[in-house]
Amino acid sequence: MILNPTANKGRAARSRGRISQLLNARGIEAVWHITKEPGHAARVVDGLPDGALVVAVGGDGTVREIAAACAGTDRVLGVLPVGSGNDYVKALGIGTKLEGALAVLANGRVRSVDTGEANGVKFNNGLGIGFDAQVAAGVTEAPAFLGGVGRYLWSVGRLLWSFRCHDAVLRLDGERVVEAKTILVAAALGTTYGARFRLAPKAKLDDGLFDVIWSEEINRAEVLRLIPSAFGDNLMEHPKVHLARARELEVTMREEVPAHVDGEMLEPTRTFRARVLPGALKVVAP
Repeated sequence: MILNPTANKGRAARSRGRISQLLNARGIEAVWHITKEPGHAARVVDGLPDGALVVAVGGDGTVREIAAACAGTDRVLGVLPVGSGNDYVKALGIGTKLEGALAVLANGRVRSVDTGEANGVKFNNGLGIGFDAQVAAGVTEAPAFLGGVGRYLWSVGRLLWSFRCHDAVLRLDGERVVEAKTILVAAALGTTYGARFRLAPKAKLDDGLFDVIWSEEINRAEVLRLIPSAFGDNLMEHPKVHLARARELEVTMREEVPAHVDGEMLEPTRTFRARVLPGALKVVAP
């Protein structure tokens, strides 16, 4: 068990006693590691033997770090949803209830799913370039009492008055080229971002493909109309939002823009290269 005590504004640390109690009731003994800084979780994973079940107890950033360290090895990732967004457990079909996730740890099966890599950084849920990354950065500054979805909406609202679209060239699988003046480009393995926003509701974790989403040029009023669509499954019905599936994606921007993977910020740059690593990660799922 690798616990990030600062996840979900410190609420994750308070879950340890309850988790231990529920595991003991199932006859499962846990070994706890408490992270002290970014990168600590990955070092813990690197010191564990192949075949170890490594459980991420934290938010999506904690899951990303541990999943990246497990990818390409025989270590198996488990996830307990104690963060604010908990996006990855939804894509896995685990759900956001702690008791249900513990039942999956005890009785689930090991399956192989895809890992993404963007500019050399591994991720397990999604890459966002542009507005999406600006929102992700703003979430860390939002008031804690708003919760996962509320903090995401707070960040969206703050950015609405200053956002702008960017000139981008997308190259999919080295062949198809798309030019767009866009608010964002996303490459999704999982289905949701920011706890409730379903940018890629039909994405699959084990098909070897990204769901690549991008917009045409849109204004503030159109963004406001798009947000409710992103809560459901009809975002792709908007005529200015597009979807393609690809194993590899290259995005070249006219200027440096922010980007993130699973909520963790990347170095701003003009060119992003992402690829799917098929079946690279072993996970416990229902």
